[in-house]
Amino acid sequence: MITLENISTGEVFNGDELEFFVDDDTLIGEVFLDGDLIFQSLDVRDDEQLEHALKIEFKLIEEEEDIFSEFNHFH
Repeated sequence: MITLENISTGEVFNGDELEFFVDDDTLIGEVFLDGDLIFQSLDVRDDEQLEHALKIEFKLIEEEEDIFSEFNHFH
């Protein structure tokens, strides 16, 4: 589970898969959480710059899956 909190607005996004996309022609970077656009940045050349821009705007909390959560479903 991934939780992203916008530092300025306090808006919180939850999901499982974070994807970065940079358009080489326009230099616009987009970040998607479970397929939903949650962030855009201008003048980025690669995923590293986009991730850096995201970290300036958002607090990222990645939570590991509880290994016992699957076990509890069988009882």
